[in-house]
Amino acid sequence: MLILAGALALAILVIVANINRSHSQVRGIEVSIRYGRTPVLVSEQTVVDSILAALPHLTAQFVGDVDRDAVEQAASHVPYLRDISTSVSVSGKVVVRAVQRRPIARLFYGARELYFDDEGTIMPVSRTGDCNVLVASGDFTEPLRIDSLNSQTLALVSLANFLDNEKKYHNLIDQIYIENDGDIIMVPKLGDHIIELGTTDDLDTKFSNLLAFYRRGMPRAGWNTYSKVSLKYRGQVVCTKEKK
Repeated sequence: MLILAGALALAILVIVANINRSHSQVRGIEVSIRYGRTPVLVSEQTVVDSILAALPHLTAQFVGDVDRDAVEQAASHVPYLRDISTSVSVSGKVVVRAVQRRPIARLFYGARELYFDDEGTIMPVSRTGDCNVLVASGDFTEPLRIDSLNSQTLALVSLANFLDNEKKYHNLIDQIYIENDGDIIMVPKLGDHIIELGTTDDLDTKFSNLLAFYRRGMPRAGWNTYSKVSLKYRGQVVCTKEKK
């Protein structure tokens, strides 16, 4: 009986505490961002400012009236964030947790300079920090849409993801460029040549052939012998000699 009475009293205390808490005023916004090993691209205060810009009366509300979905939607206006979640602490603070996106390439789209991550999410270049990543550009034939990437941009995202995941190839390439016909050209970190990739089909085979050529053929011929190395043709590495 004592145990049951104690449990009942505890349950009543919890219920009363929750009722009192729901009728207390919000005591501020706390933002926690997990950056990982990526340079800081957005500050926690910037997220707070974004939330208050969309929900100016949030800190004047009662805890029980806080719309968590609306808070998450307001935080999502900051393009550098993903995996956003919202809760209210025991002390009455609105707590927002998020993960900063990790850019895998810097995209030059006409006059615009942007980042994109492994999900193909486009975000502006940050004034807070800078990422030393692959450079992507092209002869784009369509305007850039943030909500629906065109085929040219999707091809660049696919290739950038491949290079990001395959570390043995990641250090070979400095820039990628897509032409208006869909063929991709790459600029390597070593040598004065360009690499003609073609499409993003059979990337494993194409890069395996390129790596084998770099290890066995290029040292014999000399790194400045060729102006272009083409991987477009199945099972072949076709080279064009530098014109004297």
